[in-house]
Amino acid sequence: MYAALFFGGYRMPFQSANRIILLLSLLILADVPVFSDCRCNPPKDGETTHWVGNMVMVFVEKRPYQTLRGKVVISADGKPLGGALVEVFTNPEYLLSDKSYSRGKPEQRRVAACRAGADGQFCFRGLASGKYELRSSSDDTYGWNASQIYVVVDRENGMSKYLRITMTLGI
Repeated sequence: MYAALFFGGYRMPFQSANRIILLLSLLILADVPVFSDCRCNPPKDGETTHWVGNMVMVFVEKRPYQTLRGKVVISADGKPLGGALVEVFTNPEYLLSDKSYSRGKPEQRRVAACRAGADGQFCFRGLASGKYELRSSSDDTYGWNASQIYVVVDRENGMSKYLRITMTLGI
């Protein structure tokens, strides 16, 4: 007995059709942005936080997120800040402390980084549930202050909305 499926006018034996269905299922279920709207670009080799401005802006997100994705915007007009470096670090608890730490805490480990797309968008899919520091900075000549956000990722119960990182100019 010979059985076949028809895809786009082509007849395929079940064995080939099963392989295609399996491949598509894996792509859909995979925790990587295969078919995504993410416009994040890799950072430059060796690139780290740009401490260009004269202030550091710290924000705390009150509710957890399923994944870290969003847009970097300019505080004055809400326009996207394309090309900003967006990084994710472990051990963000120092952001909640009364102690003064300058430019990050040495025990942190960067677990992800990208440059926001021209539209300011970034995304980090596949991060494990936990507490993170989401940091954005820019190396352009305008003197943008770095923004730091204490955020919790809860892949099961977190919100599925986008984050908004606001960048301000140094004084």
